[in-house]
Amino acid sequence: MRMCYYPNNCNQGVSVPVVGIIGHSASVVYRRLTDREGKRFSLRFCRNPQLGMMPGTPEFAGTKEGLELEDMTHIAEEALAQYPVAVRSVTFIARSANTIYQVEDSAGSRFCLRLHLSVSESLEDYWNTPEAIRSEMVWLEALGREPDLTAPSPVRNGRGEFVTFAKGVACTLLTWVDGEQRERVATAREAEAVGAMIGKLHRQSASWTVPDGFARPAFDDSRILQTLERLEEQTRAGRLPAEETALLRQAGLKAVAMMNALERSKGRWGLIHGDLNPGNIVFRGAEARPIDFGACGFGHYLFDLGWAMCHISPSLREHVLRSYAAYRELPEGHAGLLEGFYIASQLDTMSFWLGLPDWAEWLPDHIRKLAAREAAAYLRGEPFLFTGTPYWA
Repeated sequence: MRMCYYPNNCNQGVSVPVVGIIGHSASVVYRRLTDREGKRFSLRFCRNPQLGMMPGTPEFAGTKEGLELEDMTHIAEEALAQYPVAVRSVTFIARSANTIYQVEDSAGSRFCLRLHLSVSESLEDYWNTPEAIRSEMVWLEALGREPDLTAPSPVRNGRGEFVTFAKGVACTLLTWVDGEQRERVATAREAEAVGAMIGKLHRQSASWTVPDGFARPAFDDSRILQTLERLEEQTRAGRLPAEETALLRQAGLKAVAMMNALERSKGRWGLIHGDLNPGNIVFRGAEARPIDFGACGFGHYLFDLGWAMCHISPSLREHVLRSYAAYRELPEGHAGLLEGFYIASQLDTMSFWLGLPDWAEWLPDHIRKLAAREAAAYLRGEPFLFTGTPYWA
């Protein structure tokens, strides 16, 4: 078995046999490099805070600090030994809510090995309980029976189990989903593909009977209210802009009231992906494919759409909804509701962002823009879903 750790776009004139991860934040991916002379560097891939694990321009900086990769390597090796897979190579990919490796077997098939170790200090423990991880795999196995939807499929270990433990760490293995990531949904065709993908996910969720023992968290008001409390704490400490954070808090409370007033019926509430940012969608031809279901849980179906809208230009959002409606009926007044879920999804994920090591470097500016644009319009009752300038533009 060959273990590979290498940087993308590495052309700095450094001979690098070993690359290890230090960590990753919402704006930077950190990797540790050791050259053939034993000199150590950190490689930083800088990118937009909202783009998941999209590669950017590398920067070098000498360092003596860093999380040792050796421990994670041993965990990966021990986990893979428990699967009926003839492993040829293992390549580190990224670390965020999980640590990800790409695995290739002797036949050339590829898999995704996840070590359930998060870089965020604020990721709640319940996301990584064996029951929650196993339930995610159960849903993915059911999604694999959908003929017109491509998603990761879980692989059972030699004992027939979805969750494998290596050195006390929960690990899972899934099929690799081929496709290309986009920094943004740039065309009407891509927007339509995203709408169809979400519609198919929700179609399956609404018709599927959740089995006994299934345990995934709910996207209710608890995480949003928790985020608002943490934002207020950081504002009092002088780390966030007071005026804009207060405005965002008002918008968040309005969104929470809207969410709590909605009926949780089978047709409106069910299992959702929960993290449809550009890093978790790949495109293959005319098809959009969802990946990384690690944040899936129970919630309003409009939450998924609201989160996806955060990363799509206002001029293309109608294409998403028209395509979605071919698979799932949209509720009356959906545009106004989606604006509330747009705000709610931003606040929900800020709970994760606040646990990242460098959030103070970029989150204040993110809040300023979000508050001045979408949050302010939402509080004034002015529609923004299909018009205006998004916070990221």
